[in-house]
Amino acid sequence: MSWQRRFDAADGVARRRDLVTSGLSRDRLATALRTGRWQQPLPGVVVAHSGPLSQRQRWRAALAYGGSGAVLSYHTAGVLHGLRVNEAGVHITVPHGLHLQSVGFVVVHQSKRPHEGERVGRLPCTSAARTVVDVAVVTCNRDDVRALVSDAVQRRIVTVSQLLLAAEGCPRRGSHHLHDALAAVVAGTRSAGEALFRDLLRRAGVAEPEWNAAVQTTVGRYLVDGLWRAARLAVEIDGARWHLNAAAWERDLRRANALQGTGLRILRFSVRQLMYEPDAVIAAVRAALSATAAS
Repeated sequence: MSWQRRFDAADGVARRRDLVTSGLSRDRLATALRTGRWQQPLPGVVVAHSGPLSQRQRWRAALAYGGSGAVLSYHTAGVLHGLRVNEAGVHITVPHGLHLQSVGFVVVHQSKRPHEGERVGRLPCTSAARTVVDVAVVTCNRDDVRALVSDAVQRRIVTVSQLLLAAEGCPRRGSHHLHDALAAVVAGTRSAGEALFRDLLRRAGVAEPEWNAAVQTTVGRYLVDGLWRAARLAVEIDGARWHLNAAAWERDLRRANALQGTGLRILRFSVRQLMYEPDAVIAAVRAALSATAAS
């Protein structure tokens, strides 16, 4: 492949040594860099223009710096897979033993575990499940980990079984929140709020409901966050998603009326109540279950 085609194939980014071996003279390369027509944003990496790099060129440059076997990973791979994460720097993972240092905007991770690589938009990256696991392990806040895991499952970016497989053999350090979140999605929860409510029930010794349970009504089938089917009691956890526009608000009213028309009693709690009024939440659930048992 000629040096021009190397640039064309990689969004104007190439490794310096590949350009030379592909026919570009060292003098011409040195002149292009000295005059500012080209630039070298990372050691050994050349971009065939001056000025700011696009996001994709930053990704390409990081991969070129990482060399053969490097893949985009962690938060960067999360952006590619559509996870709700913020990318700070460009993260790459390389095989263990390369001793490659983080430099500039590149954050280098080394791993003994197989990359399970995929290509998204022709860019090599860790699989969606591996990415969720990696990001979870370096995230310190439990609720953030729960939100990441449950959102990825709810939006069908990954399956629960894929996550469980990807979590096998992950570092024990920092993985406590990950395993906690995995246990919640295995149980059936699909949001951080549901996982928090499940914690409250378990600590209080209250039997868990069916999570994300289907209820057939006269106007269709709806899912409720939690359902004690024998007690005809449902619970809904209202988070940020309930900041609704007029049309969505009307749909929610029709849904609530349809569910109540089946004879269900519905309790609704905000995430804030779960966090700051846990005793009141549990008392309300117990009272509702007791009232049903007594009737």
